Amino acid sequence: MSEFHRRYPTGSIVSDLLQIHDGLFIVKTTLRVGDTILATGMAAAPTLEQAEDTARQRALQLLGIHLPVQTAAELIPRVPPALEAASWSEASNTDLFLEPTPSANPRRSQPTVKPASEKPLTKREPVDLADEIAQTTVEMKRLGWTEAQGRACLLQRYGKRSRQQLSDEELLDFLHFLQQQPSPGESSF
Repeated sequence: MSEFHRRYPTGSIVSDLLQIHDGLFIVKTTLRVGDTILATGMAAAPTLEQAEDTARQRALQLLGIHLPVQTAAELIPRVPPALEAASWSEASNTDLFLEPTPSANPRRSQPTVKPASEKPLTKREPVDLADEIAQTTVEMKRLGWTEAQGRACLLQRYGKRSRQQLSDEELLDFLHFLQQQPSPGESSF
């Protein structure tokens, strides 16, 4: 995606969940600059993340941008040791080793890298919140919210611009908040 932003600095990538059909999430990704649509891609997959990734990749391919397939280990950024002005060299980065993230469905949030002296944490089973993300989309459509209204609500409540940035607890809280809102034209009494 950095190639897209390098070519189109003011460009945006927007993914929309169109529907859930026979257990598949159907996603459309639109690449645009301002009001001009450069390309679109669609995909269906058993998880929302897979559908979104595939739709995005298809749209980018139409612009001649090909994303390499990445494993979870490749997605973890290298963390250089503390930099010392006098003794830093390129060779100092070769001693770093990365461990793959023990997650079946890597999330978009930045992975945490623990110091070597820290004891490993107990493993938590990954939670698949694709249904909850899809349900928030359904609830926002029920309320007649635009993307801008949803983003404004997320910024006000959580200080974050997208649902992908929310923690699991924040996502569930956001879903419950949306479910409690009356539909347009429905009395709140």
